[in-house]
Amino acid sequence: MIPFNYHHLYYFFVIAKSGSISKACDTLRLAQSTVSAQLKQFESYLGRPLFERRNQRLYLTEEGRTVLDYAESIFELGRELQDTLRDRPIGGRRLIQVGVLNATPRAFTHALVCAILTHDPSAHVSVQEGSMEWLLAELGQQRLDVILTDVPVRQGDRGEFANHVIGKIPIVFTAVPAVARTHRRFPRALDGAPVILPMAPSQVYHQVQAFFAEHKLAPRIVAEVQDVELARRLALSGFGIAPLNAYTVSVSLPANGLAVIGSHAATGIDETIYLVTRKRKWPNPLAEHLVKTFRIPPGPHSRTRGGRKT
Repeated sequence: MIPFNYHHLYYFFVIAKSGSISKACDTLRLAQSTVSAQLKQFESYLGRPLFERRNQRLYLTEEGRTVLDYAESIFELGRELQDTLRDRPIGGRRLIQVGVLNATPRAFTHALVCAILTHDPSAHVSVQEGSMEWLLAELGQQRLDVILTDVPVRQGDRGEFANHVIGKIPIVFTAVPAVARTHRRFPRALDGAPVILPMAPSQVYHQVQAFFAEHKLAPRIVAEVQDVELARRLALSGFGIAPLNAYTVSVSLPANGLAVIGSHAATGIDETIYLVTRKRKWPNPLAEHLVKTFRIPPGPHSRTRGGRKT
């Protein structure tokens, strides 16, 4: 017989996270009298109160905070157990669940998936895009194994997430050859020129704006877009000059469709790319492999000027 009642522990956990018994009842879908009785039984078993009741509100006692710390670890380990079994190969196939921050360049996602399938051709890769808030919630609940992002994650009190730098990609100013030929004198050529910008709060946006201010440039902004692929297509259509990461330019079709008029050597602007993981007792082996080996190359255009190698 197991002397410890984990149902009672779970009811306590939900009450503590909800902040009240009534809210916990909505989550547990149980009557308030049932949940209250279960909490009393659990406190009786432990021989000490877990909550103080003040002004019709529940506050954790010192012992309650200790029990909550253990409960969080226990239920997190339980979720990890489920995810570990889900990730293990069935019929020889291993699953990895990848989250991608909205507006992260698609060339990076393509490179990541290619790296997974090259390492394990039988792998099953699931890719989902979303906001950082949603992605971190999914990673925290272990419904994702890794997040690809160009924004680092700030650590919370528990420090459960880890940022891994997988690339520092140079940003180059590009345009179709016809536009590039009329804007050779970089960076002065940008003054009054049509420019396609990434949107704030992109790290590239702020660096580009600082570059404009440093050189006293006032370009004519024709578009501000989140999607790097859209910016690349607008530049290919001849609508203006776009600051793009050198890797995207190097792997894009048509080959040589864009000429580099402002190299990284002239701007010093970079885009840092991260993989974000959650601390786990048994990490997903494919996610571990990515963290250890996957790197995005800077691209051959990072040291060019005027569309020609320097």
